[in-house]
Amino acid sequence: MTPPADLTSGSIWQATIGALRADFGTLFAVAAPFTLLVSMLVTLYGPPPPEKLADLTLRTVVLWNLVPALVATIGQLAIVRLVVRPEEAPRTALAAAFAVLPVSTAALLLSGVASGLGALLFIVPGLYISARLFPLVAVAAIEGGDIGTMLRRCWDMTDGRGLALLWFLLLAVAFLLFATILIGGASAAISAAATLLGLAPIGHFLSALADAALRTFGAMAYAAAAAVVYLRLAPAAR
Repeated sequence: MTPPADLTSGSIWQATIGALRADFGTLFAVAAPFTLLVSMLVTLYGPPPPEKLADLTLRTVVLWNLVPALVATIGQLAIVRLVVRPEEAPRTALAAAFAVLPVSTAALLLSGVASGLGALLFIVPGLYISARLFPLVAVAAIEGGDIGTMLRRCWDMTDGRGLALLWFLLLAVAFLLFATILIGGASAAISAAATLLGLAPIGHFLSALADAALRTFGAMAYAAAAAVVYLRLAPAAR
């Protein structure tokens, strides 16, 4: 009989940090072109972010949210493969990521729509769906298949583990919000100081770099955590 997987928040977090630390340079090099660089380009050369809801347009949503998220998926798929199969070369992992990108993107978008619709109900259903589909990027990267197969595989894999993953997801979101506020405050201070010194462009660049670095580390942590959860659930789910 297969022992139950350890899905406590502390265990997942510890394993995620360990996976990232094991070969951080390689994982960062794989992720940076699809997260750090894209975020910097959007911030420095894209339209200004909307300051209020009335300024929100389809163009800003696509440029500030949809495009960076979709491009970041490439790096996340490759990171999953490198965590699950550490002997694999980065070039091979990236090639595999590009190969499954269209189907995995469609599956991730569909899961996002399902989570969003659930969130519109009472928020908790949306978070629960997100928790049940948390390893989806790992399923896409390692097993592939069509959209329905990926979603069913992920749902079956997390059967009976939804609450544990939901708690981990809530803590991860809280940590990310705290880090975002912290980095945002530091970026604002740097930008203000640079402006006072007549170095506004440098301040804007450093602020964009800090935000892009946070996005990159967040994307890497998400991919590594999904890989950790996949490794713990996949053997028992087969």
